[in-house]
Amino acid sequence: MSRRRSSLRRSKYEIYNEILNIIYYQSDLPLTRIARAANLPVDRAKPLLIFLMARNLIFDDEDEGLTIYRISPSGVEFLELFKRLAKLIPSDDDLDGTNL
Repeated sequence: MSRRRSSLRRSKYEIYNEILNIIYYQSDLPLTRIARAANLPVDRAKPLLIFLMARNLIFDDEDEGLTIYRISPSGVEFLELFKRLAKLIPSDDDLDGTNL
């Protein structure tokens, strides 16, 4: 879903974006499926989901006794803004060796 930078390290905002994209496109996912799709250990993904819920970007719900996560309208807005920002500020890989 997302481009990886040459260092293979993702910023926290790239991780937030990836989690939100996963929830947006696949919807109604439990923690383990989100963690697996985002290539994160479950114990690292859980605090990130709590962080995103605290900022009203996602919310949790119960489905047959299972906690699932859904994206909020604010989360969709974050995805749109992140996409616009990514176009304005290219990554190091997009610069084709040009030094600033």
